[in-house]
Amino acid sequence: MIVNNEKISNGQMFAIIINSTIGVGILSLPRLLAEGMGTDGWILVVISLVIVILLTLMITFTAKLFPGKTMVEFGRELVTTPISDIFSIIYFIYLVVFAAFVVRIFGEIVKMYLLSKTPIEFIIISMLFVVAYLSRGGIESIAKISVLLIPVILFPVLFMSFVLLPDMDFTNILPMFKFSIKDVTSNIIDVFFSFAGFEIILFYTAFVEKPNKAIKYNLVAVIIIAAIYLIVFLLALFTFGEIEITHQIWPSISLMETVDFPGAFIENVQGFFMAQWTLVIFSTLISFVFGASLILCKLFRANEQKYFVLPLIPIVYILSLIPDNIAASYDYVSQATYYLGTLAIIIIPILLFISVIIKKRNRKGEADNG
Repeated sequence: MIVNNEKISNGQMFAIIINSTIGVGILSLPRLLAEGMGTDGWILVVISLVIVILLTLMITFTAKLFPGKTMVEFGRELVTTPISDIFSIIYFIYLVVFAAFVVRIFGEIVKMYLLSKTPIEFIIISMLFVVAYLSRGGIESIAKISVLLIPVILFPVLFMSFVLLPDMDFTNILPMFKFSIKDVTSNIIDVFFSFAGFEIILFYTAFVEKPNKAIKYNLVAVIIIAAIYLIVFLLALFTFGEIEITHQIWPSISLMETVDFPGAFIENVQGFFMAQWTLVIFSTLISFVFGASLILCKLFRANEQKYFVLPLIPIVYILSLIPDNIAASYDYVSQATYYLGTLAIIIIPILLFISVIIKKRNRKGEADNG
């Protein structure tokens, strides 16, 4: 159970969801959309949003029925302790693997654009120690930082939309609706997993003061995430065109490079945006590391989550250095997504939701018989 001094509001939960989801995925998402369905890539975001909304409804409905309990705890009531603990271990591995991927991509980008002479190992371990420090501070610290970082996420998107407007070619979106059903089915998985992060609702709802009102906030959060993805894709499409997007590793960073501040009062515009993006990655990592340590805490029935944070750091660090290069990093995470992501984001939440429905019907039947 969660004690009273570890509570957050629905608004703070809303901020945590956005910060947990928007990370490194947004950098390469325009390329994935353009490669998958060309100018119709935005349709994949819309379809993914519909699926995410359904899963968010199921996850939130399940979690809010057990106030003060994480999935590790209420899962034992729904699907027995052994099965629930297996689910929890899957989530733990999932969070650790994705934390390693996020910090590796972070290190590669920082080394490429900002600190070219700094060893990537030093960049990664420095980031992880800062993440560990805040993760040990508890959910309230994470919630406050997440709220503060919402403008940091929204400002670059809105600013680029305004500054790049004169140079956009809106005919780049043509021709439209030239896709097939096969195009959708073969590409929807990769785009759907760009929303990975919202599933932390299963664990963080335990800290929410008024979980019965959480559905509205959680739904608005995933809709805003989808809106940001759509805006970034359309900005890249209108600025570069379909073909050029597919030739870029991180089209979102290329967008930053095309921005000029009015009056040129900031010379290194790219550095300015990279600093903001670093804060976003920071909050994503905190959410994953805190979630993984919370799972261990509940699995071992310990009182303090913070004691499990530091032991995670060397694990994440070692995993982040396994891929030889950026391409290998994306290959590893693609495999992890198909297996761990499918279990953590789709299968397990649906099984828990079905278990809740069955138990509610059984209780109703017992009450009627009684």
